[in-house]
Amino acid sequence: MTIDSCEVQEPSIAQKEWENLIVQTPEHVRETVAEVIDRHAKDCVQRFYEVLLGNADAAPFLSNEIVDTRLRVALVRWLKELFSHDAPDAANLVQTQQRIGAAHARIQIPIHVVMHGARLLKRKLRMFIQSLGLNGSEYSMSTAYAEDMIDIAIEVMSLEFVKGTRKEVEVNEAFRLMSLGKDISLERETQRAALLEWGQSFLLDICYGGDSASTLSDSAFGLWLRHKGSVLFQGAPEIDVVSKAVEHVDNELVPALVAKRPVSPKAIKALQGALEEIHYMMDQLFKTAEAVENGRDPLTQTLSRRFLPTILGREVSLSLRRNVPFSVLMVDIDHFKSINDQLGHVAGDSVLRSVAKILLAQCRMSDFVFRYGGEEFLVLLTETAEEKAIQIAERIREAIERSSALAVNGNDIHVTASFGIATFDGHPDYRYLIEDADRALYLAKAAGRNRWYVSKGKHTH
Repeated sequence: MTIDSCEVQEPSIAQKEWENLIVQTPEHVRETVAEVIDRHAKDCVQRFYEVLLGNADAAPFLSNEIVDTRLRVALVRWLKELFSHDAPDAANLVQTQQRIGAAHARIQIPIHVVMHGARLLKRKLRMFIQSLGLNGSEYSMSTAYAEDMIDIAIEVMSLEFVKGTRKEVEVNEAFRLMSLGKDISLERETQRAALLEWGQSFLLDICYGGDSASTLSDSAFGLWLRHKGSVLFQGAPEIDVVSKAVEHVDNELVPALVAKRPVSPKAIKALQGALEEIHYMMDQLFKTAEAVENGRDPLTQTLSRRFLPTILGREVSLSLRRNVPFSVLMVDIDHFKSINDQLGHVAGDSVLRSVAKILLAQCRMSDFVFRYGGEEFLVLLTETAEEKAIQIAERIREAIERSSALAVNGNDIHVTASFGIATFDGHPDYRYLIEDADRALYLAKAAGRNRWYVSKGKHTH
């Protein structure tokens, strides 16, 4: 805890405005609005959804069944907390709006969608207050109170949204620079080999009468380009050229080669030319890369946890846009505290390095491995559904169990690990996915360790 966090914080401007509004509004006016919310909160939320689901910018954030169910309940709860029968606590209200604003920033829901939703709620509340038949003064005070309360709430949310978005931009840039800080020559050669391997494999299959459905975008190179290359070279015009060239290969050149027999030399030459163009553009991108920042855990060489929001946020967007799954493994080294206590921290560090090495070796180049904290790692498996994630978790579990983490006095020390598995279910806030994986990990450890468990209790092993 920092010194600053121990200090008494001055009330924010929004908190003071809220306190003044609540104190200055007669109790019977607050009670009138609270009763309207009691009777009509669900009607307000229903109208909110009816309109926003027709908004192209809002629909992707609201149409998922899980989001729909959770958000309807949360929105009713938000209205009742904002317009409680007892005088609302302004400090608590500020904290609630800040949490909501931070969640909006993580999801990257457009701020104008939030403003639109607030306008719908205010309009609906005006209609319900008007239906009470209050006199002019009472009606004016009640509607002013309702609208001012919502306006202050949206203001606090918006401020937190801007802070969160600014922070995400900074971390995005740091991650891009960290990516550039890798061994760029090794990365270049690896991707060059992957591109060459796909081209040779595809052409051999076609020329020897095969009916290959392999596409460049689904190859090792394509996965790397989509999930890591696009971040590594974010903003470079060449990356768009490469992506379009890959689409041209998959959508035009590959189908032409698969459909026609005998294979046309002209079509083969066109494919080779396209691959050479991709090759050239990738070389240009790598040549302009500069090593600026490391950004990895110094002990394990896995990714720093601070890049988790950036990468998970991108994977959520990719998954929603392309309708492809991805999964998360939460990995915890069993009885790690005992290793530290009995053998010392040097031995503990050796175990961490050993497990990290296995994780990195067992994952694809398109996957991400993070040091999540202490003896925990988080593995993001791109374009991986639940059943495949289970297979990977079991493979890693077996590899850790077989491996010798370190030797003490000539004796090999073996360790095991427990796994929590969660697959993206469509909720745009990635924190739900991490929480699901964390709960599954807890169940795996409670069941005896050295096993995996899938979130929501579907499977165990």
